[in-house]
Amino acid sequence: MVLKMYSLGLQAYFVSLFNRFDCFVVCAGILETILVEVRVMSPLGISVLRCIRLLRIFKITRYWTSLSNLVASLLNSVRSIASLLLLLFLFIIIFSLLGMQLFGGKYNFDDMVVRRSTFDNFPQALLSVFQILTGEDWNSVMNDGIMAYGGPSFPGVLVCIYFIILFVCGNYILLNVFLAIAVDNLAEAESLTSAQREAAEEKKRRRLERAANPGRSEEEKLLLKKLELAKLKAEGIPTTAKLKVDEFEANVNEVKDPYPSADFPGDDEEEEPEFPLSPRPRPLAELQLKEKAVPMPNASSFFIFSPTNKLRKLCHRIINATTFTNFILLFILLSSISLAAEDPIRADSFRNQILAYFDIVFTAIFTMEIILK
Repeated sequence: MVLKMYSLGLQAYFVSLFNRFDCFVVCAGILETILVEVRVMSPLGISVLRCIRLLRIFKITRYWTSLSNLVASLLNSVRSIASLLLLLFLFIIIFSLLGMQLFGGKYNFDDMVVRRSTFDNFPQALLSVFQILTGEDWNSVMNDGIMAYGGPSFPGVLVCIYFIILFVCGNYILLNVFLAIAVDNLAEAESLTSAQREAAEEKKRRRLERAANPGRSEEEKLLLKKLELAKLKAEGIPTTAKLKVDEFEANVNEVKDPYPSADFPGDDEEEEPEFPLSPRPRPLAELQLKEKAVPMPNASSFFIFSPTNKLRKLCHRIINATTFTNFILLFILLSSISLAAEDPIRADSFRNQILAYFDIVFTAIFTMEIILK
């Protein structure tokens, strides 16, 4: 690490993510050794920090193109499914809260058996829902839910609807979407590897052509140099850009090129990228376009308030305001937290009594929202 820092410099050294990781591992190992020697911490049988060094084997991806493309595709798939992960998280939270309301404190119908999967509190409900999503012994959890409502008869048989919807929507739809995205990115990795292989073959062919025609490379270097100067001057001096470009194009036309442009020799490093002469288009998110106002429905409300009624206009302005929307979302979040904080086993506990008052407030606010809308 010290040799790399001395040869590359600190700024160039920390550009590489692998170098940053190596620096973290080495510094953590030195810190752990110092803490063990001064008896601040006890030595571990297998050092956790030094075990992180095993991840350095991923350096092999630098020299194995197909493996590098595979790792890059997997990382890209993680980025692309970030929103899907959020959706899955919300799905798990919703069904956990619903499970607490349906089965909280009801899995104790047989005192002789201690069940691992219950809905008696929010963390346990999250684990139970996750177990059902993975398909690990989910039918036993469903059977306990049916027995909690009196067995396979009405209304206990209706409980299976909750578990079937949870398993089908979570396992067969959401989780399989992850697999579909990963497979799609792996297919892109294969196509990228094929494209790189073709590019390497083309590069080799161009080298052979350049070796067979050594006098041609000087002309093409001159051509590239003049084109680059023309583009840079066109960007730096807008008023005389056209004159400069025409002048250099006239000079370029004087250079005879007996070979087609498709067989342009030279390495990839020698090929200059194209510089756009126009400004780069900005994303729509950066333009901050104003959203169009939601129009007033052209009908009477409750057969009383016409579209021109002042009270209705006021309500329409309130419900379409961003502040009102954020206010309602905040109380939706708070009401979800209150549901997760309930104690389904001790219904008369002090915590549940406090949450009951909050529930009245939430109900009043949501009722006001309905009336305004």
